[in-house]
Amino acid sequence: MILRTLIFLIFANTLISEISFIDRIAIIVDEGIIMESELNEALENTVKNFEESGERLPPREILFSRVTERLIMDEILLQKGEKFGIRISDQELNESLVRYAEEDGLSLQELKKKIEGENNSFKDFRESLKKEMIIRRVQSGLVRPKIIVSDQELLNYIDSAEGQNLISIEYKINQILLKNDSDEENQSKALEVIKEINNGLSFSEATKKYSSLFNNGDNGNLDWRTKSNIPTLFVDHLNKMKKMEVYGPIKSGAGLHLLQLEDIRGETIQIESQTLVQHILIEESEIRSEKQSKDLINELHERQSKGEEMSILARVYSDDPGSKLDGGKLDWAPEGIYDKTFEKVMMETKIGEVSKPFKSAFGWHFLKVLDRREKNISDERLKDKAFGILFQRKYREQLQNTLEEIRSEAFVDIKISS
Repeated sequence: MILRTLIFLIFANTLISEISFIDRIAIIVDEGIIMESELNEALENTVKNFEESGERLPPREILFSRVTERLIMDEILLQKGEKFGIRISDQELNESLVRYAEEDGLSLQELKKKIEGENNSFKDFRESLKKEMIIRRVQSGLVRPKIIVSDQELLNYIDSAEGQNLISIEYKINQILLKNDSDEENQSKALEVIKEINNGLSFSEATKKYSSLFNNGDNGNLDWRTKSNIPTLFVDHLNKMKKMEVYGPIKSGAGLHLLQLEDIRGETIQIESQTLVQHILIEESEIRSEKQSKDLINELHERQSKGEEMSILARVYSDDPGSKLDGGKLDWAPEGIYDKTFEKVMMETKIGEVSKPFKSAFGWHFLKVLDRREKNISDERLKDKAFGILFQRKYREQLQNTLEEIRSEAFVDIKISS
């Protein structure tokens, strides 16, 4: 999957010493060039992708036009990335490589081995991914500021038939397909796999080890789907399945299926525990040592305990610009929002009580828990989901318009023909 999406750029930096012909400029794009070797590599890789997918190869002229336009657009965007000062750090690149490997069910080393096993260079693959990341970042920077989703659009979408479908329950299902020569072998293998999973083997590892789907390059996971988009064979079993447990085997014409219901989301009401808190923060700085900061927070804590208003003390002394003007009062927040130390103290403090002074990653604090509540956030989650759908829809439309616009503004001279 990931290899196909990036194959276009894998050999964009082919070494001159490896070229067995006199290379020449194929296309001039503004201040950059595309060499004939790059164009030929892209054409060959595109033909290879068509052959592997079994799709019908378009006529040479159409194929040439598509490939050259892709290379031209990539060059335009990479040049803009250079002008915008976009840089991809080694850490960002390595994290992306790990994510891409995981999407294919591989470790980073397994991905490297797979690429090199196909006589490709992992170094070139890494560089092609870096270029792809720059291109996407440029596209995002050009397009996102132009997109607006109004509150009315959100409400209209949620009220539409498509929007109402969002409320439907969705299931995330993983599967292992056992496909051998006989039903007896499949049944025996299924019992063996179930036993291994019950003894501690993770479902994902069992998928890598046993599933025919995984061996064919597809891990078989169904991701998030409503009942209408789940194979009919599995639908009747949904109500019997428990989250994260192995279910099956289920027999089909393809073999035996073992399923795992990873998660459910949708119609169920989503309740979130939230806390309303007030605090004072004293930071360490060049003009205030750690001891001075600690002494000050202790002094303020004592003054508050003797009756001074915490809100007044916060306005005068707190170093938190986000809450200082509001007397140290923070917004309602669920667990997982704040610094771990801050959150631990907050959760241990009862409503109406003031904590002792403590130190977090940001400095010295003391806090007061004003209230706690359980809030139904189902509508908010629905709006977030609707916003994401509308945003992505507008993004795709605006991206196409933007690409056409910058393509028309670029100087392009194609020096060779198909």
